[in-house]
Amino acid sequence: MEESPRLDIVYPFRVPMKIIGRLEELRPEMVMELILAHLGPQAEGDEQHQSNCKGSFISYTFWITLPHDQAETPLREAIQKLPGVVMQL
Repeated sequence: MEESPRLDIVYPFRVPMKIIGRLEELRPEMVMELILAHLGPQAEGDEQHQSNCKGSFISYTFWITLPHDQAETPLREAIQKLPGVVMQL
C-alpha cells in the first residue's frame, strides 16, 4: 500500500481548534483571551465560536490562524492549564 503524500502547509494557516471542558468551569472568553495573547488579532468573525453542550461538558470550536509552525504548541499548553479543560482537538 502506498503512503499518501505529505501535505505542504503554507503559513499563515487557518485551522479549527476544539476545546472540551466542564460546563461550570470553562468559559469561551478565557480561551479567546489566550488565542489573542498568543496569536494576535484574528480574522474578522473568527473571534466568534461555536459551542455544543452535552450533560456536564461543553465544547467550544474556534477558528484560528497560525502565523508559523511554532505557534500552536505554546497556545495549546496555555489552554490546557485553564480551569475545567478536559481535552483539545
